[in-house]
Amino acid sequence: MRFFLAVWFFTGSAVTLFAQEGKYKIREVEYDQDSTGKMIILKNLEYRRIYNDNSWGFIDQSGDIVIPLNKYKFLNPMDEEGMILAKKGNKEGFIDINENIIIPFLYDDVGVFSHSTALAPVAKGNKQGFINRKGELVIPLEYDYISRVVYFYAPGIAVLKKNGKYGVINALNETIIPFEFDEMKHWRKHGMITAWKGGKWTCFTPSGSPLSGYCNYRILSDSYSSRLPANSKDLPILVERNFQKNARNNNFNADSIKSEFAYLDKHQNEVVPFGRFDKAKNFGLGRKAIVGKNGKYGIINDQGAVVLPLIYEFIERPYHYSNYSNIFLVRKGSEVSIFDKQLNNISSERIIDYDLSGGSIIVTNTAKKKGLIDYEGHQQIPFLYDTLYAGAGRGKKYIATKAGKYGMLTAENQIIQPFKYSYIYDNVFVDLEGKCGIFDKHGRLKIPFEYDAIYPTWYDNFFPNKNTYIVEQGGKIGTIDDDNNVIIPLIYDGLSGWVEYGPMGHFAKKDGKYGLISPEGKVLISIAYEYVGLPAKGVCAVRKNGKFGLVSTSNQVILPCIYDHLYLDIPYFEIDFIDDEDLDLPLKKEKSLIVTRQGKKYTYYDINGSEIQTDVPMAEIQRKYGSNLMHFTDSNEHYDFDLKQKGGLQKIKEENDRINHLYLKGKNRF
Repeated sequence: MRFFLAVWFFTGSAVTLFAQEGKYKIREVEYDQDSTGKMIILKNLEYRRIYNDNSWGFIDQSGDIVIPLNKYKFLNPMDEEGMILAKKGNKEGFIDINENIIIPFLYDDVGVFSHSTALAPVAKGNKQGFINRKGELVIPLEYDYISRVVYFYAPGIAVLKKNGKYGVINALNETIIPFEFDEMKHWRKHGMITAWKGGKWTCFTPSGSPLSGYCNYRILSDSYSSRLPANSKDLPILVERNFQKNARNNNFNADSIKSEFAYLDKHQNEVVPFGRFDKAKNFGLGRKAIVGKNGKYGIINDQGAVVLPLIYEFIERPYHYSNYSNIFLVRKGSEVSIFDKQLNNISSERIIDYDLSGGSIIVTNTAKKKGLIDYEGHQQIPFLYDTLYAGAGRGKKYIATKAGKYGMLTAENQIIQPFKYSYIYDNVFVDLEGKCGIFDKHGRLKIPFEYDAIYPTWYDNFFPNKNTYIVEQGGKIGTIDDDNNVIIPLIYDGLSGWVEYGPMGHFAKKDGKYGLISPEGKVLISIAYEYVGLPAKGVCAVRKNGKFGLVSTSNQVILPCIYDHLYLDIPYFEIDFIDDEDLDLPLKKEKSLIVTRQGKKYTYYDINGSEIQTDVPMAEIQRKYGSNLMHFTDSNEHYDFDLKQKGGLQKIKEENDRINHLYLKGKNRF
């Protein structure tokens, strides 16, 4: 329910722009949660959030800044009552779009208002309570606060911790389940609560009524709640005994050391007894579960009855991230079948193979022609092509080959670009002479066929309404915009694309040395080093003449290159809790340290180069950092830096061909 500095986690887009405030990004996709915890996308917003590295603000629909940057460390989206959760300094409260303070900045942590109770959690020190929209503390600060606030969810209950023990309250602060448990989880879709005490667990209704006794079988929870059907109540619970603690969680590929599986109802009665299956998955599509025995797989219903016999080599429900399909893919011998949630075979033609990639299901028929089916099992692209795979970018486009030539088409088999190219990658087209160009969304040529390679960059449309590309020409690398204007001169031997969690810049290579270049072509770090590390909080580790030092991204030397080793103990991002039934991310607030070694002497510095502690004991170094100091990436040729270098087109072809021929079938990976 809270989205605090978690801009990296969701797939919501951001566009980087210039304004009088300097550079900022626009948060184009915003989320909320309903009273059950389900994610929903907020649409038709009157105001949108903007942010930079240190602050947040708002713009209106015209793009005018309404709340400027550099005032608030964080701003949540405006809620339905016009209230905006805000962080100013180290305290949090609520304001409106005119920056009137609605709830004063009194708290160390504040959450948004729950849809089920209209209460918001607040915390001071190590205690949490709840306020109403007037700012009145209606539930006292008497519950444990560790790293995040806890919310009320439908049907108006909150699972909290008090004096080290878990329990449940309602919005009147009445205890629903007593505070006597070591762990507790509210399975909102299942409509039940599980509670652990002394290594054993029991079940309750959301109203606090006990449902079962205690047992110590391990519950195998769903990886993502979105794989559950809409009506998940009273689904059997998958449990395991004799499990190996370090084994991957019920992975069909893992050797599970004589694990035994069963399905229990909420009263802990066996719906499916132990020993009946040696592989088992949670219930999902159609309130059904995939099970296995002696290397063969089938499907059972929520009563435990086999509804698809265990005669198949492989069964899966395709998914991409948290988007799950509404079909099962079933393999038997050399044939693949498609079943809907009622287990009707809806295969339109005999399929002998398939490939799952980026949310696409690409299928192969007996003539070895490729086609496409959607997540409902409908054939979108007929079996016409020799190869077929998803193209880059939004708006599904597919790259295909026919008679040895490449073309591009939509998911509905409409031709976007004819089959006349020698290669296509990342929406870059390669003509028969080996030169690269790019078309706009209307099919007009926007980057002419005059480059030896073209690569996308990853700083989100840095110029308004324009993309920026890394290009190679005549053995040299630089950047251009959508109008083919040169931005960074084509004088370098290599440039990186956007490096995640890094600065707004490119790692650059020239004459065997490395530095950092801004997107506008300004030198941020001199191209004078054998190595430039990933930046964090405006500083980078560098190496010169075999020795390490520290420089800022404004090219200032902070620590000279005199150290045998240097390690940045700096969090690359700060996150708060994103409340999801199966996701628990604690707030990171570690102190930033620079760790150096000269011979056997270790020293701590802050990011400004001030010494904090000298002669740090080896035992402390080993305890805190282990092998991190021994396995340090000290080459800008490492894949983390994504360096684009001359001769890149051939490397692109080799890598893309390798990826596009990696079939993921038959691995029971879900």
